Amino acid sequence: MKEKRKDELENVLKILILLKKVNGWIWIREIARRTNLHHKTVSRLLSKYFSQFIEEQKLVPFKARFIRLKEDIDPEKFIAFWKIKKLQEIYEKRFK
Repeated sequence: MKEKRKDELENVLKILILLKKVNGWIWIREIARRTNLHHKTVSRLLSKYFSQFIEEQKLVPFKARFIRLKEDIDPEKFIAFWKIKKLQEIYEKRFK
């Protein structure tokens, strides 16, 4: 299996922590703005890592996607699901 890039994992954690802080609906461009990531990067990471951990609503005429973390999800559950040791190390170092 290809090793994940460190900055990609840090970006995943940035998004995870932001979604937990917001505790409600937020649109992808706002996630991008608050995490200093490109909106396409946010969209790609959400699709790749978060699909089973988020709820999504679309605002049809504007193509806006609103995202929120499911209620029972916390960083430890997310990390345990992916079983990524490097992700655990980064989380403990930067966010605890």
